[in-house]
Amino acid sequence: MALNPNWPVIEEAWGPYWNATTALTPTDRFVEVTPTTMGKSDSKRGRQYELDQIQPGTASTVLSNSTGTLDPANTASPFYGKIAPFQPVRRRAMWPPSINILSQIMATGGDLGGYAVGANVQGADIFSDTDPSSSGIVAASATAFQGANVLQFSVPSGSAANARICYTPETAAQPGQTYTVQMRIRNITPGTTLQVKGSQGWYLTPLASTTTFAYGSAVTLTGSATAAWTQITATATCPAGALGMNIGVAVAATAGAACTIQVDAWQLEKGSSASAWAQPGVWYPMYLGYTNQWKPAFSGNQYSTVTPNSVDALSLLSQYILDDPLTEALTAAGARFVYRLDEGSGATQFADATGANGVVGIINSKNGAGAISPGTQITATDPIGGVFTGSSGTVTTFTNPHPGQGAGFPSSVISLPTAGIVGPTNPASWTRAIAFRYTGPTPTDAACIWSSMDRQHAATGTVATGSRVFLFISTDSHLHLTIGGPGGSYGSVTFTANNGSFPNVVDGNWHLAIFGWNESTGEMRTSLDGANWFFTGFTSAITPTGLVSDSVGAWYDVGLGGAAGNNWQGDLAFAAEFTTYLFNPNTDAIYAAWKNSFTGESTNARYLRILAYASNEVGWIIQPGLTRSMGPADFAGQDAFTALQAVVDTEGGSHFVDAAGWLNFRSRGDRYNATVPVYTFGENVAGGEFPYESIDPDYDTTRLANVAVVSQVSPASKFTAQDATSIAAYGPRTMTRTVNSTSPQECQDAASYLVSRYKQPAYRVAALKLHPSAYPALWPVLLGLEIGTRVRVMKRPFGAPPIQIECFVESIQWDLGDQNDAWCTLQCSPADLTPYKLFAAWHTTLKTTAASGVSSITVNNSQDNVNPLAAQLPAGTQLVLGLGTANQETVTVSAVGATSSGWTSAVITFTGATTKAHTASDVICEVLPAGVTNATTWDAVSAFDASAFAY
Repeated sequence: MALNPNWPVIEEAWGPYWNATTALTPTDRFVEVTPTTMGKSDSKRGRQYELDQIQPGTASTVLSNSTGTLDPANTASPFYGKIAPFQPVRRRAMWPPSINILSQIMATGGDLGGYAVGANVQGADIFSDTDPSSSGIVAASATAFQGANVLQFSVPSGSAANARICYTPETAAQPGQTYTVQMRIRNITPGTTLQVKGSQGWYLTPLASTTTFAYGSAVTLTGSATAAWTQITATATCPAGALGMNIGVAVAATAGAACTIQVDAWQLEKGSSASAWAQPGVWYPMYLGYTNQWKPAFSGNQYSTVTPNSVDALSLLSQYILDDPLTEALTAAGARFVYRLDEGSGATQFADATGANGVVGIINSKNGAGAISPGTQITATDPIGGVFTGSSGTVTTFTNPHPGQGAGFPSSVISLPTAGIVGPTNPASWTRAIAFRYTGPTPTDAACIWSSMDRQHAATGTVATGSRVFLFISTDSHLHLTIGGPGGSYGSVTFTANNGSFPNVVDGNWHLAIFGWNESTGEMRTSLDGANWFFTGFTSAITPTGLVSDSVGAWYDVGLGGAAGNNWQGDLAFAAEFTTYLFNPNTDAIYAAWKNSFTGESTNARYLRILAYASNEVGWIIQPGLTRSMGPADFAGQDAFTALQAVVDTEGGSHFVDAAGWLNFRSRGDRYNATVPVYTFGENVAGGEFPYESIDPDYDTTRLANVAVVSQVSPASKFTAQDATSIAAYGPRTMTRTVNSTSPQECQDAASYLVSRYKQPAYRVAALKLHPSAYPALWPVLLGLEIGTRVRVMKRPFGAPPIQIECFVESIQWDLGDQNDAWCTLQCSPADLTPYKLFAAWHTTLKTTAASGVSSITVNNSQDNVNPLAAQLPAGTQLVLGLGTANQETVTVSAVGATSSGWTSAVITFTGATTKAHTASDVICEVLPAGVTNATTWDAVSAFDASAFAY
């Protein structure tokens, strides 16, 4: 494998193994197409301005397709039927280049790669068939083949031949390419032997296990605490149609005893023989996305090229339309069905919001019809606290006669059997939920919300004696649950509040009931308005099997020919069932969604919630948000991308898909705290700057704003800030923003911040072009650069002072040519140059003992050792020496010695001599307010992000 020392190893890969995805972020099992790239490959991620909505990342590459292998219509292609839209694509680069194409942690036994000794390495894409952890650990070793660490795996006695001791599927497979894998391996368990062999495996079927293997020669490892290292190899050619590969070491003969195996100097290279081990460079991700266009081209009647165009996860998330918060919460909990009962007036059938079941209809009792009226607005006796906001739809009203009385009355019910639903799917483990508002009189018998039963009854009368599930309000005005089995055994419990009382639900207000049964633990569960209770001690005898009716709105008995009673009067909504027994995290989320649409949760919690509803596959990195209490989730009908952006707008932070395909959420504190540039781009290479080819600066009014109007979502309010000086200079320039925070102070703070930030025009970098192929030292800088990184751009015009631009990277564009030419173009927004600070007591400790009568002391660094100490302690500041000691005294600062970033000690000079001696480690601090004796009192709240004090 020939290497160009000035060009990284580039891998262009495509993931047909994964089929079409919904934003899965895979790290392995790809097909390498690098050798077929032609012309230019490009990618772009980010946005133009810091207040813009992030744009989905895009990438494109042109591939040679002269054989038609990559044409989805070519029935002779080994990939026929396996090319589909939204399959993942990956571009990554290794720098510095190496013939060893494994990641550093694999190749070096954990010396490099960021894993500590003792850490499990499954997260590094290293797996094991034999080790009980399904992976291995990094272990320290004084006799490692190279470095100081090794990878260590367990092999239990009886481990079968071909079981892989360790393997990785990370490297993309190139069909037709010959690969050689090698590693050093040893057995460190005395008194044992184990036969092993090098292994290469190929994935030939989407989403399936490895189906084809090739092995090297078997070797025997004799166990010893001082065992020598043995080299194993395996050489094989990747077959046509391979969708991925894995390489490692396998058991060659059944293990006769348990042993511990160590691996070091692991290498995978392209070629038919093993070269000397080489340390690989760092694999930097450049782009991970999903094909949205696969465009073949022909030259006459000959295949020519194919151009896969791709988008990142944000584009896929834009295709998911969110429902109301309650429906989303119910669905996320694994709902079998969700009948919202929110159809319009006059409807006689009700749809399942999950789409998994048919519509349910209304049936009447044999004694005549009652009345069921959909399309009612949500109301309550208490119009503020007695309603729910998790759905803005309507509800269904039941006005069956004689509510809460016995049997034999006209009645109408919503019948689930009309959709084929008769009781829980699994009678031994289930949960149901329903929202209700009772408007009838106190029951004289019972008001039944939901009833299910078999055909068994007492010898006389209408009492059900077999399997049944009844949810009802009894004569005590409390909500009850009865579950019974076919043999007559049953359990009955009362829904209970957190304080142990039994709530009155005959109050004309809305309530949410969640109830279920778990046969394996003998447990019935209830949850009324978020109060969770579990009742134990029941047996499998109450499992309700053999149900034949399932009705909402009354007690309806098929066994008695459609008799009904215990009629319901009031409103019902959201009848749902779950195929498992739910626990508190699910029921709490459902209640929060139902009652107030998750009002009060932080921005990071809201962001993660939306992401979970839209896709459970995308990888994410989420920072804690500084908006700690959002208003109601108002995302019904929005696509997930738009809903996520609204959360980011409220936070005043940012989000983006990084180069590895992971979705990042950054708080507004992320840029507040980035006070020092990571890199400086400019002409002074000798001074540590990195050169660029050209700069396109901009200084205009695009982001000039001197009037900011912030709209609070709930309650609907507007908050305004303005700057008269800026208005006088530039005229009114209005910026609007929606902030879904419950805090009016935060909304006003947001408006004030926006005016402070944008009342004056700022210097921007519309384009900064860098040329790493011409200046290779740029490769690790640009490959490691990410959106949101703070950088400094220097420009030194002839005959004028240098221009220094502090900015954040907003957009990264790569253009790679097939003639080893590469360009990276950055778009940057100006950093906020307003200094922010928090007030607390400055404090440190004395570095060396000081005698009485000295006029200067040496102190250790304080909490802020980045900024100069002189900037923190100006002349005239009063300091307390020896806080809390018998020799405590107060002095005045005259001057502070010079310090630089990272300082560890400093000299402070006073206006006069000390009058007492002080010992090393004595506390030195600012004068504290009366009654305060601890200089660290405000430390916990004086760090950025400790309080959401500013926007």
